[in-house]
Amino acid sequence: MLAVVLGAIRARRAQAATLFLLTALAVTAATAAPWYVVSAARSVAIADVKGAPAVQRVVLATARVQAAPDAAAAVRADVGRIVDIPGATGTASVRTAGELTHEGVKQTATAAYRDEMCEHLTLAGSCPAGAGEALVSERTAARLGLAAGDTATFTAVGERQIELRVTGTYQLRDPLGPYWAASVLGRASGTDTAAGAGDPVFTTEATVGSASVAELQAEYHVVIPVEAYLGIDGYDLAAEVDRQQERSGSQWRVESRSPALVSRVEREQWLVNLGVSVAALQLLLLCWFALFFAVRHSAEQRRPDIGWLKLRGGARWRVWALVFQQSVLPMLAGAVVGAGAGLGLARLLGEVDADRVGLATSLSLAAGGAAVLGALVAAAAAARGGMGAGVIDLLRHVPARRRGWRADVIDLIVVVIAVAGVYQAYVTDREPGESTGLVLVAPALVALAVALVAARAIGPLAVRVGHRALRAGRLPLAMAATHLARRPGTHRVFALLAVSVALLGAAGSGWSAAATAREERATHDIGADRVLTVQARSRDHLLAAVRAADPTGRQAAAVVRNGTGEAGQVILAVDTERFARVASWQEEYGQGLPDLLRRLRPEAPAPVLIGDGRLALDAEVPTPGAPVRVVAHLLTAGGSPLTVDFGPLAAGRGSYQMDLSGCGGECRLAAIELAAVAGVRASPVEREVPADRKVRIHALTGAAGPVAEVVDAGRWRGSARDDVRGPTVAAVGGVLELTSPGLDMPTGVDRSGLVYLVDSPVPLPVAHTRFASASGAPGDPRLSIFGGDEVPVRFSDAVRALPRVPARGFLVDLEYADRLAVDAGLGDEAQVWLAADAPDDIVDRLREQGLVVLADDSIGSARGRYGEQGPPLALRFQLIAGALGVLLAALALAVAAAVERPDRAVELAALRAQGLPLRAVRLIGYGGYAALVLAGVVIGIAAAALGGSLVEAAVPVFVDDWAVLPVATGPQAGALLVAGLTGLVVLGVTGAVAAGQLVRASGGGRR
Repeated sequence: MLAVVLGAIRARRAQAATLFLLTALAVTAATAAPWYVVSAARSVAIADVKGAPAVQRVVLATARVQAAPDAAAAVRADVGRIVDIPGATGTASVRTAGELTHEGVKQTATAAYRDEMCEHLTLAGSCPAGAGEALVSERTAARLGLAAGDTATFTAVGERQIELRVTGTYQLRDPLGPYWAASVLGRASGTDTAAGAGDPVFTTEATVGSASVAELQAEYHVVIPVEAYLGIDGYDLAAEVDRQQERSGSQWRVESRSPALVSRVEREQWLVNLGVSVAALQLLLLCWFALFFAVRHSAEQRRPDIGWLKLRGGARWRVWALVFQQSVLPMLAGAVVGAGAGLGLARLLGEVDADRVGLATSLSLAAGGAAVLGALVAAAAAARGGMGAGVIDLLRHVPARRRGWRADVIDLIVVVIAVAGVYQAYVTDREPGESTGLVLVAPALVALAVALVAARAIGPLAVRVGHRALRAGRLPLAMAATHLARRPGTHRVFALLAVSVALLGAAGSGWSAAATAREERATHDIGADRVLTVQARSRDHLLAAVRAADPTGRQAAAVVRNGTGEAGQVILAVDTERFARVASWQEEYGQGLPDLLRRLRPEAPAPVLIGDGRLALDAEVPTPGAPVRVVAHLLTAGGSPLTVDFGPLAAGRGSYQMDLSGCGGECRLAAIELAAVAGVRASPVEREVPADRKVRIHALTGAAGPVAEVVDAGRWRGSARDDVRGPTVAAVGGVLELTSPGLDMPTGVDRSGLVYLVDSPVPLPVAHTRFASASGAPGDPRLSIFGGDEVPVRFSDAVRALPRVPARGFLVDLEYADRLAVDAGLGDEAQVWLAADAPDDIVDRLREQGLVVLADDSIGSARGRYGEQGPPLALRFQLIAGALGVLLAALALAVAAAVERPDRAVELAALRAQGLPLRAVRLIGYGGYAALVLAGVVIGIAAAALGGSLVEAAVPVFVDDWAVLPVATGPQAGALLVAGLTGLVVLGVTGAVAAGQLVRASGGGRR
């Protein structure tokens, strides 16, 4: 029997080869899919962890501990038992607050020790090793005039002094990285001029323990390794953090934002599992249908053989064996090859954790076995029709065209189920962020329903076309249409072609929409082609440094981003003169950027500039009283503060001269302060601001001559804060009169000795996004621009969104805002936005201007990060599955053509013998397949467009449901066009080859 079966397979090798390829393809896809899922789950977890904020990758335990020379060791021993993450090591730190003094200059400071601290510092000098040795930050060293080898005094609050020998200066290395994340020792504002006061003084453990304080502040800091987020060996990081918080007791406080990252990873992995599984199942079903179709059509060619066997009295089981083995043997051979190819392909798809290799392999083999089993069931079901037919019908060359009612009922049931599923998916898709298996299969259901309905119309439509063509004398068209109408398998071929093209169109449309959304989000989230996060001495320093590094004004712009105000609101302070040239402003934001920026920077009085040299103050103290001095506050061209102290002023009028140096050209006059003489009063308040003191300024003369603006009362203002009262400003006899505030202040109002030069608009013009709101009394809106003082603002424009702002935000001019909000700032994120054509050496130029580059990001990098998330990986597999589906349809079309070719060739050869011209034969052959392919592609693309309209995004574009800008969903014309052209090429080539073989078989190769 085996020899007979092998002979039959050799006789119909084309059909056998097609069954072999179909089965191999099905098993390959089924075997590779589970491995892809496991590998993709690992990939998205690693990408999420590496791309997450560093604060989500640490566990931090804090407490007060008893001061001792070995306090850090006690911390490690105590809390190390509580916070224990596999593969991670913790670092302990202890610190105490106090004052650092050098040559009479003081500032608040923190003396601290932390494990491995010098490995995470950029040192100019050596790491402290002995008692009393210490490192100070470069900002602290500049403020106090310290250098390596100098001695400073640290005084813990209310305790004895400790002499410290400075061994060098430091800057934090990778301050945005996990080592410093969440730790107080790593916090520093990007532009905070007062941040030097908070920079730690790093010293040895014994030195901190010798501060003679009762308690020290302690931290135990654990950086969570990437592997902990992968769930290796069933490890649950979120549950472990919860357990550690429960075990910490009353002394230690354990905090971590890692559970949020764990939840994100789990959701991404779920989306990958769901998306890939549904796509693999759809492809597998398509494979089974193609195999059913191929076996069914192959059985059509074997019908005469079965008829003769039955006529000669062959046993039923023998007939079954002979017929079934002709399909099973090629399929089993394809299954073996497919399993090997699938496992090999799986290894190429990505890496799998060692503990999951066995699981991935088992799942792959199980999926491959299911594919083989389904293929055998499909083959048995397809062969059953021929086995149950009568001998007369089996010996017919053309089977009966009329089908039984069961097929009609089955088609109707399938269409009803598909429509019901699409409706349910449509309802489910209305819920934001929801994605279910039903939503994912909705495009396939739409394609199936449309294809089956359209397939029902193929026969009647072909009959009508054939009749009209015959009456019109168009014989080739009539014969091609008649053939489509009388072949019972035509509707199956058409449905398969339409469904495969629809799935490719849906996958391509989803991928295209997601790629567009990722590009738009990357552009929005970064804001410019490239963005540097930097550290500057002040906002003035940031502006000056960027302008000096890019004198053309076309390649770089200074930006300060601050999100420490009301929850969810972000302030974007930008250099409006440059911002439009570097920012990636999208149409969805609203109005044009250049016009918007011009309204944010109206005309304002020019700044007052003073150069180096002798500076003379002509001032008068008209009434006797407490000694007073006048302090001029200036800013250098590089943004560094300078003060010139005149005084104490004697009663009456006098001239006071000081030397001004360090401007490097010209300094900008920012404010004048009335201050008390140190040590005169006991009260700290009175020592800072004398009460009710009048000072008249007659002139201020610099090296370039008198500074006329100083005596103009209209150029001075008080504090923009409504909770601060400063000196009153008046014009008396052509001179400037300043009167300091008295002591009788309303509750909640502070006294100040400062008056500020008017060189910015008040209130400050701002642009805002929808739903952004300011505080303050009605008619007096105010904003905390830099996380500190609230200043008066005026709403000038409204936009739909702002770059790098997740929701609600404000856009202001950085220079004007900095002059108005004189506080140092809290939580400033200093950035330099670069244009696409900015040269590579601009980073070096920025460093030369004193900026420290902390991070470097770009739109391209962000696009790559978003491409590594779960949804793109799922969509990528769906796109591959769609392409394989079209290939399956092409193979099924080849089977149908191979089965019907002998009978059709005989028919056409007979017509040729009766005088049918060769051109007509070619039109019949090529035209029939062209019409079938074209109709299938058109209906398939239409079904994909319909499905995309009903269910906009089968797979969420972003796992966090980002929707700052409209996310492109629904059918994408370009992607549908590409899918349609791909279907036309693949299926068209298959049809053309089949038509050419038919023409040659009918004798069309000779005239």
